[in-house]
Amino acid sequence: MNRQGMNFKKALLFGLAACFLYGMGAGLRADIGILLQPIMKQTGLAYSQVSFSIALLQLVFGSSQPFFGILAAKRSNRFVLLTGVGLIICGLTGITFASSLPALIAFLSIVFGLGAGAVSFGLVFTSAACFVGPKYAMMISGMLNASAGMVGFVLSPLLNQLLAVGGLQLVVAAVAAAAALTLPVVFLVTSRDPGRGNEKEADLPESGAIFKEAFHSRTYRLLLAGFSTCGFHMVIIESHLFSQFKSYGISAAAASWAFSTYGIATIAGALLSGWLSGRLPKGRLLAFYYAFRAAWAAGYVFLLPKNFITAAVFAIGLGLTGDATVSPTSGLVNEEFSLGKVATLVGLLFLGHQIGAFASAWIGGILVDATGGYQLLWLIDSLLCLAAALASFRINEEDKKEIAE
Repeated sequence: MNRQGMNFKKALLFGLAACFLYGMGAGLRADIGILLQPIMKQTGLAYSQVSFSIALLQLVFGSSQPFFGILAAKRSNRFVLLTGVGLIICGLTGITFASSLPALIAFLSIVFGLGAGAVSFGLVFTSAACFVGPKYAMMISGMLNASAGMVGFVLSPLLNQLLAVGGLQLVVAAVAAAAALTLPVVFLVTSRDPGRGNEKEADLPESGAIFKEAFHSRTYRLLLAGFSTCGFHMVIIESHLFSQFKSYGISAAAASWAFSTYGIATIAGALLSGWLSGRLPKGRLLAFYYAFRAAWAAGYVFLLPKNFITAAVFAIGLGLTGDATVSPTSGLVNEEFSLGKVATLVGLLFLGHQIGAFASAWIGGILVDATGGYQLLWLIDSLLCLAAALASFRINEEDKKEIAE
């Protein structure tokens, strides 16, 4: 495959198609908190129980990604991505039939979670890197991260409006139909993937060897520590922030618009981070992002008055670093390891991310039920973000490629 002739316009058009594919799953997962109370109403479950199902969704999403990375290496990215879109549609459809916690876990946590794990950043990014080449890889990385924010910006008020018109059933039908539109996009996104048919099984990377190599890398271990904390932080936003705004007396419509500013800000933050990741030390960028999160969350929750304006400003600040960590993180992995291992290793990072996410969604629900507020949850988050900043600051990019390939 000749990638030398790739120009900016063609790379940009391809990136937009890839963003539509990745953004559907990531954007809906980011806005799942808007559906928390409607699901409570449908199932009759408590806040902590629905939070637990969302926590399991995050865990399944993360734990499935290394598996799907290995499966893609043995079959193809196209096979895994098509499977993922099908699972997302099935999981969404099944939510409307859930009337108990086990049923909700089956459809939302497991089926939808597996689908979101298959349509993951790592697989879409590696297909994009094959298509556009290294020159535009970081640009596509930033665009992919921004796509989740763009979809989130559109979905937040749209989901709230659809809920008002037709309830959870209308929301699920509309989003499932939109997800079906991504099926033909999969064929475009994977059109320049290297073929698997001529490869021998022995030539494919062994998962055990990949993981052993990764954990011998100091950079990778520090990335895993920081990215696990990132998951805890992000899922407070995705699972609890909308309900938190409503608890301050902000109306559902106003809260959805405040939450949508988070989506817009993630676009700006992700695009800027993709650009900065090609020009500044990535470890220092990560340290700044995590430290900013700690200070911003503590300042809002403990110091500022609670109204629509401050909620929107808070959401904007969260969004600027929301998806910004992915570009420097994936960039460091891409520099340290061969392209055939990147999807699996980025998937493993997302497993750590989603273990933190599981803790956030589940413990957050328990703490809200127990205390009636969100202060303790955000205090824990701020302390974890400070620890992640310290870990990221220790990444020395002079040591990259420290393991000979």
